Amino acid sequence: MENDIVRKKLIFKGKVQFVGFRFQAKYLADTLGLTGYVENLDNGDVLMEVQGREQTIDDLIVCLHQRKPIRIDSIEQEYLSLREREKEFRYMW
Repeated sequence: MENDIVRKKLIFKGKVQFVGFRFQAKYLADTLGLTGYVENLDNGDVLMEVQGREQTIDDLIVCLHQRKPIRIDSIEQEYLSLREREKEFRYMW
């Protein structure tokens, strides 16, 4: 059902840059069938917008917590409007 599809803005704080975070996020999102993007922020955090089933997004977050040497100290979360026609998960530079 499309009703359980959500889009979230996630800001990951911790040891999340220069540890393969974006690579792991893209790999996991592709594997789980999620769309959106991930990018490094100037302040050392990582921004992700991700769209899919809420439980699947939660699964992505759990998997990222388990990846070493990534260390997620906190995540700011916000719901966003769905994006139509988005077909993939990508890196932003």
